[in-house]
Amino acid sequence: FVFFSRTNNTLSLLLQQKMLLIISFIIVSFFFFFLFSLFHIISHQKLRYCNCEICHAYLTSSWRTNFVNLSDWYAHLLRLSPTSTIKVHVLNNVITANPENVEHMLKTRFHNYPKGKQFSVILGDLLGRG
Repeated sequence: FVFFSRTNNTLSLLLQQKMLLIISFIIVSFFFFFLFSLFHIISHQKLRYCNCEICHAYLTSSWRTNFVNLSDWYAHLLRLSPTSTIKVHVLNNVITANPENVEHMLKTRFHNYPKGKQFSVILGDLLGRG
């Protein structure tokens, strides 16, 4: 009977060790799954910030040293751009003064091209409120 009791304790101890091993494996698996998922999400996100001159000037507000308002700065950038189109990555915006692009926007699905509050106030009479 004593032998059976020791065997039972040994089996119980082995069972506890196996359960602990299984639980540890599950926890480690979830941890690595979480890390992999986080890495995957971060690596596939679009960057909201880049080191381009336009984004840097926007984020640091250095454009305010030469321009009274944002629209004047945008107009300056558009004049300097060979395509009359600029991309502000931080805002995820494309701003264009290219006549062909503007004509396309006015003729096809005008409501699909968001104008933003500032541009709507300034250009609302010309472009409409679409």
